[in-house]
Amino acid sequence: MSKTAAFIAFAVLAALGIVGTVVLLIHRPDATATFTAFIVQILGLVVVAAGTFYALGKTNEKLDDVQKQTNGNLHRRDQEIERLTRENIRLATLVEPDRAKEDRDGLS
Repeated sequence: MSKTAAFIAFAVLAALGIVGTVVLLIHRPDATATFTAFIVQILGLVVVAAGTFYALGKTNEKLDDVQKQTNGNLHRRDQEIERLTRENIRLATLVEPDRAKEDRDGLS
């Protein structure tokens, strides 16, 4: 939802609340306080909901940007890392244990 649409929706709800309060003030002044509190709560809920929807929209936009920028490369990179790890494990099993110890001792 765009900012303009959210503002218009909030303005309409606020206008209806004001009109309702005036009408209620004319016909039943004793119920005005309860109705006004109710309208304030409704407007508060609308503001929180609009903020949440806006934040979710921004988060989705950022996720889409990241996906476009990586172009699936992260998944391919992870697959390549797994393949190389398996290859290293396979090669490590082929190395003789005594030879591996000598290589380590020679390096230190």
